[in-house]
Amino acid sequence: MDDIRTRLDHNLAGVYLAAPLMGLLLLVLATWGLARHVYLDRSSVPDLEPFIRFELSTIGKVYDSRGTVLVELAREYRQIVSYEEVPPVLRHAILAAEDKNFFDHSGVDYRALPRVLYRTARSSVGAWWNGDGFRLRLPQGGSTLTQQLVRGYFLRERWGRENDSTLFHDNLTSRLISVVVGVPNTNKLFRKLEEVRLALWLEEAMSRRFGSRERAKREIFARSASFNYLGNGRYGFAAGSEYYFAKPLSSYTTAEDAGRAALLAGITKAPRDYLPVPGDPRPLRRRNEILALMARNGYITEDLAKRSQAEPVLVAKAPNTPVKTQAPAAIDTVFDELRQHGAGGFGVEDLFQGRISVHATVDQRVQTIVNEALETGLAFYEKRHPEAKGLIQGSVVVLRNADAAILA
Repeated sequence: MDDIRTRLDHNLAGVYLAAPLMGLLLLVLATWGLARHVYLDRSSVPDLEPFIRFELSTIGKVYDSRGTVLVELAREYRQIVSYEEVPPVLRHAILAAEDKNFFDHSGVDYRALPRVLYRTARSSVGAWWNGDGFRLRLPQGGSTLTQQLVRGYFLRERWGRENDSTLFHDNLTSRLISVVVGVPNTNKLFRKLEEVRLALWLEEAMSRRFGSRERAKREIFARSASFNYLGNGRYGFAAGSEYYFAKPLSSYTTAEDAGRAALLAGITKAPRDYLPVPGDPRPLRRRNEILALMARNGYITEDLAKRSQAEPVLVAKAPNTPVKTQAPAAIDTVFDELRQHGAGGFGVEDLFQGRISVHATVDQRVQTIVNEALETGLAFYEKRHPEAKGLIQGSVVVLRNADAAILA
């Protein structure tokens, strides 16, 4: 009987020893599989050509006969810029705020990993300590500019659905992980892994395409600077600068615009929180943090950082409506012409997407004079005939003598 007990004890000990070893083996195999997928597997990657062309929705413009813009129309108010068109002070603000090692890493900054792990642990333990139960809380931040661009450009749909209650990949690995960390965090984890994979692939593919890593980095940076949402329907730093400060990027200087550059760079982290609003302490605090980082990284002097931090947040007066023109009838005619004579080659949507521009015969100076003359004439008529107030209407057409083109 003692021999039987001894054999049973040995067998149980073997089982107890084999179980954790089997678990460890499964963990090693799963880790190897994920690492192989991220670092070696380049199957099922997106088509690079649309990214190279970068034909995003921009701003469509209708010009008058003298080249003055009559109206700007857009689904997304965006201006696409090259690397050289981003002024150095704004480049430095973006790098300080988002990715100071951008030109050194290969798409993923492993030096940020300890910070991300610390934030994850602190957030998870803090939630447990507050009685919310133990769940892995994956924090925001730690992504490079390349990862951010990949997330918004290639993984937008997956990113938007990661908090759903349905797993992206309903397989054994995903189900086991979801038991520990929950479905949303499982989706977020696998999206993050795909983000890392595509970031590494994108930098490799861009380097091959443009012949050097430096050129590839500049191209990726420019696309990032043209892609990010800056609030109020504006996409990209050029559109954001003109909306908030009525200032084109070409006029930026380090001495005068460090504060504006830091304000713009700070928006992308959370547009709802960091829009440049006078009197709001959040964008002011964010701007000053970025200015301090710019000085710490050697982009600007400590003295300039302090002077810029002392400046109030000032913004240009925003237009009351996104579409405003002195010639609404002319714009309606443009729409009609595009619908009737586009011949399938182009249409109204091409104008809204910024793929075409339209040059009209209208002269905005003449149109302004005509508008004022008509409004004055109608006001005088209503003064003489009070019973017609609010009822009387008028119209004016001005033709060019040479060819009968409509000027107003």
